[in-house]
Amino acid sequence: MSSWSCIYCTLINDPFYTICQGCGSQKPLENGKKPMKSMGSMVPKIITDTVRDVSNAISDLVTNKERKPAHNFVRVGHFRTPLPNGPYVDGHSNNPNEVEQQQEHQMCSKITSTLKKEAQEKSDVVYKNILEYCTSSKTPFIDDQFLHNKKSIGTLHFTKNGVKRHEEPNFLHWLRPSQMFTKDGRSFPWSVLNNPRPSDIEQGTLVGDCWLMSAMALIAERPDVLDEIIPRKQYSHFGVYQIRLCVEGKWKVVIVDDFFPCYQHTNSIAMAVGRRNQLWVPLIEKAMAKELGSYSKLHGASLTQGLSMLTGASCVNYNCPPLPRNSDDVDTFWAQLVSSKESGFLMCCHCGAFENNAAESEFRAMGLLTNHAYSILDVVYEHGHRLLRIRNPWGQFVWNGKWSDGWPGWPTDLKQRLLNNRRDETGAFWMDLDDFVHRFASVTVCKLRMDWTELRATQDVGGRSDKALQIVVTDTCEMSVTAFQKGGFNKKDNLNDLMVCVHKTSPDGRVGELMEMSARIAENHFTIDEFFLAPGIYTIVCHSPRAQLLHKKGRVNIVVHTRYPIFAEHIPLTRRAAQESLHHVIIKEGDVVQNTNNGVVIRTLTNKFRGMIIMADNCLENKYLHVGVDCSQSMNIQSSRGMLQIVDVVPPLSRQVLIVLSTIDDSAQYRVSNSLKTLVHHKKYLLPEMWYEAAISSPPKSQHYPPLDSDSIIHSISSVF
Repeated sequence: MSSWSCIYCTLINDPFYTICQGCGSQKPLENGKKPMKSMGSMVPKIITDTVRDVSNAISDLVTNKERKPAHNFVRVGHFRTPLPNGPYVDGHSNNPNEVEQQQEHQMCSKITSTLKKEAQEKSDVVYKNILEYCTSSKTPFIDDQFLHNKKSIGTLHFTKNGVKRHEEPNFLHWLRPSQMFTKDGRSFPWSVLNNPRPSDIEQGTLVGDCWLMSAMALIAERPDVLDEIIPRKQYSHFGVYQIRLCVEGKWKVVIVDDFFPCYQHTNSIAMAVGRRNQLWVPLIEKAMAKELGSYSKLHGASLTQGLSMLTGASCVNYNCPPLPRNSDDVDTFWAQLVSSKESGFLMCCHCGAFENNAAESEFRAMGLLTNHAYSILDVVYEHGHRLLRIRNPWGQFVWNGKWSDGWPGWPTDLKQRLLNNRRDETGAFWMDLDDFVHRFASVTVCKLRMDWTELRATQDVGGRSDKALQIVVTDTCEMSVTAFQKGGFNKKDNLNDLMVCVHKTSPDGRVGELMEMSARIAENHFTIDEFFLAPGIYTIVCHSPRAQLLHKKGRVNIVVHTRYPIFAEHIPLTRRAAQESLHHVIIKEGDVVQNTNNGVVIRTLTNKFRGMIIMADNCLENKYLHVGVDCSQSMNIQSSRGMLQIVDVVPPLSRQVLIVLSTIDDSAQYRVSNSLKTLVHHKKYLLPEMWYEAAISSPPKSQHYPPLDSDSIIHSISSVF
């Protein structure tokens, strides 16, 4: 099968499509008859305004081999121009060896603005060529990498009249700003930016992307940040725009057009709206949707994802003090909020999620939405009151309790200063700290520092050619480490037991003492918060026990933010190094549950780990350690050994990780129950008194039940010294 050209819009379609991905017309019939042209709702209404006959117009920009039959789309691929050093403007190279060499060379962290400039230069080549063609042909840009069809919108998940719905976007069509109806009508001319403020942002009702709206509300109060996201702020009559994002830890300038999904019956935009006819809000949302694959994939992400993609900075979560609360925990939480505000960091918060309908109704009665993201605009201490200024990205439906706009208990002076002077902040309200910690679950802080440096590198996890990142610190330095999983928004591809560990490198080059590590949480990206490293050499190792056991591969982007520049390079991660790294983690973060005078040490790791790891040390010189573990009473737990009841024989002066227990469903509660039984004996094979069934069912001279996988790094025996 070969590609086919649509006889109406002349777009070149892949052979497996029977409907044109540009205009919705049917594939030409084999008998030569002309098929009926689709009049589907996804077709742009003004075909005469679209770009036609691109191949002729760019004949002097591309070679004859690159020419395609005439069509009405500007193909970004046509402007994929080589840079002087070899790679194409989109960052790819035709030479796979060159890609490998680029990944292997030594790296030095750079100021964030420098990395943004490099990404901008690559995109500018494409942008200028597109604009040059659109200007000469006097036709607007239509992005063929994010077509105006149902696929780009996806299946919509929304609530209407209290009922959750899943619908195909048959009631939408794509329009340009000049064709759309807005609440502001013709009161304001169309612009990209017009003195933006948080109240300009209104979330659409078809996609649950409050996480993105809350992040943009914070950005609206930081013109310096918004300027970085939108490098070209002039309204484009040809509809060509650039949006700078940090996608999965890598800086990228995304090119988009200005066609947006609109309701057919009103011609009003169906997604996010920028009030006063500003385009920056729907443009950022569209760029995000393009990178993820569709608008529907924006549904239900996290605040940390929104802030990190917009700023590229490290983001951390501070959980509200749990019940029962004590004053020290609340004071510490308040100090974290005040410190973040004084540092100029951006903050969002997440209202608690409840399965209980009664609790949800109670929250709604108070003007709050459960499982919803809000922005924190201010944190103040006035006359003994600890207050937070919070905003709902919907622009309406606000808190109506203490310190709300209609609360009668406002002191006159505070009401004038905190309330009357901020009436233009639609959707914003004040709340005291006690009410906040009672009704909100967590605060996300984006630690944006323009003067810090950053180093971004990619590592493979779970394969036989895994690598570690070795960094060189020349001065005592404050830093943070963030890991992004490639394809992280696609949950089914995640390595949900990923851990990132920072080790001191010993003089002989081995992985040494654990300095810092991430918590094993059910997120597709996470951050090790600020810590200090003295001058020296360090190794960053990515662990995924599940990837090792299931022979599953993954790719992780590592971002190291530092106060001062550092140097780094990729080094091979040997089986021994990976094993030593995990052992150091268990020794430092684990608990000793058995330490006998006869030289037996049993450790369990539960801290920063969603589950449990059990490791046994046999420090005896001439006796074997027989150890049995029974975890059969655990709930929502799976075992790295394939069974919840195991028995092993650990040789003299040896160490073994006996079992790794991790959650099956990361979103559900779990319970780990383990019962240990140890016996020191001169025999080196399984004993009936440890577990009779295992001893009689195993092959003769067995030391492990169930047997160990010969390829397993995690459970292999190593020296205890």
